[in-house]
Amino acid sequence: MNLLDPIGAGLSLVCTYYFTSAKRVAWILGMCAIILNSILYWQKGIYGSVILESIYFLSMVYGWYQWSNHNNKSSLSIRYLNLKQVAYLVILACVGILLLGKGLTLTDSTIPYWDACTTILSLIAQGLLCLKYIHCWILWFVVDALMASLQLYKGIPFHSAIHWSYLILAVMGYVKWRKIYQMERQIAFAS
Repeated sequence: MNLLDPIGAGLSLVCTYYFTSAKRVAWILGMCAIILNSILYWQKGIYGSVILESIYFLSMVYGWYQWSNHNNKSSLSIRYLNLKQVAYLVILACVGILLLGKGLTLTDSTIPYWDACTTILSLIAQGLLCLKYIHCWILWFVVDALMASLQLYKGIPFHSAIHWSYLILAVMGYVKWRKIYQMERQIAFAS
């Protein structure tokens, strides 16, 4: 067994738990998990996920910055996407999946479009997470189901098990963020 599987998966799980509670420490833990997971995915030939992990690392720095307090301003508030934004993201996802999937057919990948789908949807979900859009949790639910299946298929059982756990955390994240959103709105209306 590759020890990167259980260690990276465990660290990723802890990181995600902190994200569901909108805690900044999640970004730092995420950076550590990304390094381990990148090495594992490279070893397993899941190249789209290697690309994804590299981008995640950059987004971790960006997300940590976005969630931080700056010059005594309040940190970024949780918000909702509008219908136009959703439509744009659906188009972006479809085009991205087709292009990346085609590119991955040029490698020795045995799952180019599946890998492309999880990669593109993860990027969109991560972007929404960085900007505190509550819809990230809905998209993470879909991504986690796809990733758990992909990783089981590729023989990475600990990461697969973690992604099944992420399904539960995605629901918890949505519920917690919705409560935080409602509390923030009540405070804003009271002011």
